[in-house]
Amino acid sequence: MENTEVISEFFSRDIPLATKFLDLIDELNNSLEAFRLPGEVQCVYNPTIYARHPFETYVQKYCNTKKPIMYFGMNPGPWGMSQTGVPFGEISSVRDWLRIEGPVEKPPNEIAPRPVKGFECKRSEISGKRFWGLFKSICGTPENFFSSSFVYNYLPQQWMKNNGCNLTPGDFRVAQMQPLFEICDPIFIKVLQLYDVKTIVAIGKFCETRAQKALDLYLPGNSIQILYLPHPSPRTVNNNNWDKKAVECLKNLDLLKYYTNSEGSYGSIDF
Repeated sequence: MENTEVISEFFSRDIPLATKFLDLIDELNNSLEAFRLPGEVQCVYNPTIYARHPFETYVQKYCNTKKPIMYFGMNPGPWGMSQTGVPFGEISSVRDWLRIEGPVEKPPNEIAPRPVKGFECKRSEISGKRFWGLFKSICGTPENFFSSSFVYNYLPQQWMKNNGCNLTPGDFRVAQMQPLFEICDPIFIKVLQLYDVKTIVAIGKFCETRAQKALDLYLPGNSIQILYLPHPSPRTVNNNNWDKKAVECLKNLDLLKYYTNSEGSYGSIDF
């Protein structure tokens, strides 16, 4: 009963939605300090901390209203969000389409194979370029995407070995990750409730599984639907022509209707 009252008080406070969301991210980051990382993880970057300026800009600019649709990702990529602080944050997409730019500090333990150069980084993240490129083509403007949707990552941390090799929660046994799930699941649920999400578009199988388990545990009997979108990563097998496959997927899931541009069409996408 006490926990229910605390949650109710949180959602009833008369403060901007974006501020409440940022408070939840801070709560998550504080709780993650107690998580014992697997031994294979030798370096952690958290761009919601060191890239706070562009991350907050993203939240304040695009995540300050209720959203029926959440695009649910796993964690930051090395040349995307880890550089810009924005989910799937490939640099040119963030700077030129989302119109977000700003100072990015250094993570506490930066490693040479994965330098953080912020918006000066010359590398492009394929996943982010594909993801935001798709919605640029469909929506025309960011406002047409964010009027109904936003992107949220389950874990704000990028995990690596000292040689820069990327590791994700999906690379480990479920038993190893259970303490992490107990930290991240409740925040994920609070974000869903904060934005009054009706549809979760899980990007990749890890997120599809995690969303279902979290809802079953914390919101049994809920009416939130979980839909699956293949991950845009080039590491995914048979992932050529991802944009065309993704458009067909969105069409089949009846989501394209949310993203018509001002002319009532779907940008430059050829159906």
